[in-house]
Amino acid sequence: MTMDQDLPARIELVAQLEGHEDRAWHVAWNPARPILASCSADKNVRLYSYSASPQSEEKSISFTHLTTIPTGHAKTVRAIAWSPSGKTLATASFDSNIGIWAQEGDEENEAGVSNPAGEWECMSLLEGHETECKSVAYSSSGNLLASCSRDKTVWIWEAHPDYDFECMGVLMEHSQDVKCVAWHPTEEILASASYDDTIKLYIDDPQEDWFCFQTLTGHDSTVWTLAFSPDGRYLASGSDDCTIRIWERVQEHKWECVDILEGHERSVYSISWGKGKPLDSGDAGSLGWLASTGGDGVIHVWEMGVRPSEKDPSKKTISHRVIAKIAQAHDVHDVNCVVWCPRKGFEDTFATAGDDGLVKVWKVAPS
Repeated sequence: MTMDQDLPARIELVAQLEGHEDRAWHVAWNPARPILASCSADKNVRLYSYSASPQSEEKSISFTHLTTIPTGHAKTVRAIAWSPSGKTLATASFDSNIGIWAQEGDEENEAGVSNPAGEWECMSLLEGHETECKSVAYSSSGNLLASCSRDKTVWIWEAHPDYDFECMGVLMEHSQDVKCVAWHPTEEILASASYDDTIKLYIDDPQEDWFCFQTLTGHDSTVWTLAFSPDGRYLASGSDDCTIRIWERVQEHKWECVDILEGHERSVYSISWGKGKPLDSGDAGSLGWLASTGGDGVIHVWEMGVRPSEKDPSKKTISHRVIAKIAQAHDVHDVNCVVWCPRKGFEDTFATAGDDGLVKVWKVAPS
């Protein structure tokens, strides 16, 4: 691993989590409990608990393996997603199915904490996709689940009591494999990214069900990954063309490309947009930190912000700068996923998954 010494921050390895027997595809932080989940081509999901040591000024984090869920999927588990409550985990598999996992009873102890090491069971199996599922995501309310597939479709499912799910729409807007789905952080706006080089944005019309209200074009190759900014005003997309595009919501149903981030030498497979921690008092206009990674094995952490426009100082324009960078994050292997921890106090912490089968946890610290 090599770092750029001239940047204002550095990326430190916090933990290296072993155990998967094949490439690790995806990681997901539980939004309500101190749990990190990972999935792999070995068809298993591994759960880890974590805690911070208050005695350490650096607030070191320790991880403990809780349990391994043998999902029973016939093929690779490509993606996972926690519900906002943190009690349900969705698994998307190359076997074309989506598993919905929870703990029977999910009993809480006297401290109000359930036992995450208890047995996790498949409460529901969502069938309908014709081939490999590539991504799955819960809406901010937890009422909706989106999935996408190599079959070129995006499905929207409504969650009902007792882990019952109803398909609310099958969206066939893309002409190729759909790689990723992502929900707006506060509204029921869904974005999808595809091998057809485009991004589609969808909303629900009470009279006409779900529909695509805009197609975002500009990338020259496959769009692998999507991430909304924490405030929901921007959408980032990472592509096979080695760039990250930033799209701004300029009207209620209109988004425009306002910035292009360059620096990766190979495909950008994964991006994650977190709140971050301002490095100095001059970061008042910060829009958070964007982490990116991919086929070059490099992790970039970008500080996103707004500043007065040079053409018209009365207007704001988006800005970016790389604040930290590390090469060969997973040795010579591709890095498939990067995700910021969403829990308060851990805004500077993120996890990655790589083709080496490892899950690594990192922290951004001032240089």
